[in-house]
Amino acid sequence: MKKLLLLHGNGGGRTRFLPFLTLHEQQQAEFEIILPELPGFDGRPLPGKQPSWGPFIAALQRAVASDPKAEWVFYGHGIGGSLLLEWASQGWNMPENRVVQPEKVLLHGIIGASLEHRFFPKLMRPMPVRQLMQRLIAWPTMRPVWEKRLFQQPGVIPLDIRKQFFRDYARCAAFPVFFDLITPDWYRRVQQQLSELPFEFIWGEEERVVASRYLTYWKRDFPSAHFDIVPGWDHFPMLDAPEAFYHYLTQKVEA
Repeated sequence: MKKLLLLHGNGGGRTRFLPFLTLHEQQQAEFEIILPELPGFDGRPLPGKQPSWGPFIAALQRAVASDPKAEWVFYGHGIGGSLLLEWASQGWNMPENRVVQPEKVLLHGIIGASLEHRFFPKLMRPMPVRQLMQRLIAWPTMRPVWEKRLFQQPGVIPLDIRKQFFRDYARCAAFPVFFDLITPDWYRRVQQQLSELPFEFIWGEEERVVASRYLTYWKRDFPSAHFDIVPGWDHFPMLDAPEAFYHYLTQKVEA
């Protein structure tokens, strides 16, 4: 049985994949889902005082340790995809000099190539700005504003999931860390190491968080990759269009 490693983006947690998990259970698809418990997310503490990739890579290693030779498909959304790039740059290393070799790596709306061309990463460089932004995203009064900014049709997303989506930001100790880890220098390093690998990039045609126009940089830097631009999708199709997202990702896994 194939296994799908499912990685969410920054500030979030398993809430983003709740509709996907429900549909997977109903459809009885022929693959297993593994959701790593990343440190600093979903209320878990963040170990250490200095930002480092180490604790996050260790969480991924633990997630696949029970069956490293399985037919793995790795899917990363947002910084989840950036985390996969970092792990790939380390050779998909595992403890005791072992490695895991995924059958397929799906990178959805990820962060990296556009860092020097977007205003938001530059805005978030000072720590006080990151902390303020995190509080603003989690602040219940601001929820209607963020819903319009992040979702295509907020009303189709169950209210409890919408509320938890934003509460997750308040419980995310790792939120500010990734602005120190995912930098232009980091991107140049991993890109030079991985440029010829056959990753599969997924982008929404209506993407607003990391707009699809920035695909130009990814295509230039990863000439051996496949790029799939999905009509009608924004950054969170797993919530905006859960059934379409489920069927799309299932086809990718089972292909």
